[in-house]
Amino acid sequence: MQIASGVLFTAPEPAYSSRAERSPPNTNIGTDATTDVGADSPVNAAPEAGKTVDGASSSVRQPDADMRKQQEDADLVRQLQSRDIEVRNHERAHQAIGGQLASAPTYSFTKGPDGQRYAVSGEVSIDVSDVPGDPSATYEKMARVRRAALAPAEPSAQDRQVAAMAAQKMAEAQADIAQQQREDLSAEAESRDQKRDDMRAEIEAARQAQSGSDEDEDEGFVSVAERFAEYNARLRQINETLLRISSPSLPTSGTLFDEEA
Repeated sequence: MQIASGVLFTAPEPAYSSRAERSPPNTNIGTDATTDVGADSPVNAAPEAGKTVDGASSSVRQPDADMRKQQEDADLVRQLQSRDIEVRNHERAHQAIGGQLASAPTYSFTKGPDGQRYAVSGEVSIDVSDVPGDPSATYEKMARVRRAALAPAEPSAQDRQVAAMAAQKMAEAQADIAQQQREDLSAEAESRDQKRDDMRAEIEAARQAQSGSDEDEDEGFVSVAERFAEYNARLRQINETLLRISSPSLPTSGTLFDEEA
């Protein structure tokens, strides 16, 4: 894609013609004139000194033709100089705004009557490709392309076409940016929901773990109490047994006699 001045200036053809080659009007007065010429007529009078009758006008016409040609050449050189400045300023404006996206200007030249070369058209190449996977960068790039296309004081038809194409790409990139933002917001919302669910699950697991620990503690406490009560019961039994063993038994009535008998 190129941004060009869009106008091909063709140097005008020289406006002059060699009038010196044209036949001058017949100023000679012949003898077959309808008006009688007498002896005293100025025509028959001898020419004055330093004057000629037939060659006077031709000697004056040649310098006039040369002067006209020089004037026309000078006008053409001024037109070419003006066009050269216009073309160069036009392409430099493209390149200055395009920056790294734009190439150096290239020109087409013509040779003037003075032998100098003048730029009559030019162009600047500019990168209008999208930035893959980055609509924001594409938008910024196309905005710069559009500014570069419209940078000259008088953008050409081709410049305006490039600007319109860049504007279209900007709209597409903006739509992609909006879609990407919606997707990012959706992903962020899903991430928040997942974190909230994970947190709830962790809290519930902690509650269940705490509840199980409390039950285990209660069961442990009951078991110790039961064992302590059993120990006390056995201890009482042992004490009672020891007490019986240590205390002598008294004879009952009739026992001694029974033995003596």
